[in-house]
Amino acid sequence: MKRTDAARAGAEKLMRAEAAIDAALRETAELMGLLPSLRLEARLSAVIGQAAVANLGETLAYIVSARRTIIEAHGALNTVRSQIGCGALAMGDMDKPPEVPRTSGLRALDGGRAA
Repeated sequence: MKRTDAARAGAEKLMRAEAAIDAALRETAELMGLLPSLRLEARLSAVIGQAAVANLGETLAYIVSARRTIIEAHGALNTVRSQIGCGALAMGDMDKPPEVPRTSGLRALDGGRAA
């Protein structure tokens, strides 16, 4: 398998994994939002189902963490792609935000001081 073919296959799988995490985030958030409405419609105490709501909150936190780490993995794989000489691969139809140059947040003042 050529390096570009391998990079393309990996990119396709990565995009599917990212989409799956986003789908899990969306579905879980929708469920979390639905439960209070169902409770009110059924005229149940807020105590009923509180453990489930807490569990879903924890689940959402884990999914958000998974989303963050797969985005970090995406960046690491971009580095690998460059290291193996594949350059840019055009994949998918999603726009990406422009890269923002990282700054230290410091600026030079007169006299060589930083603020």
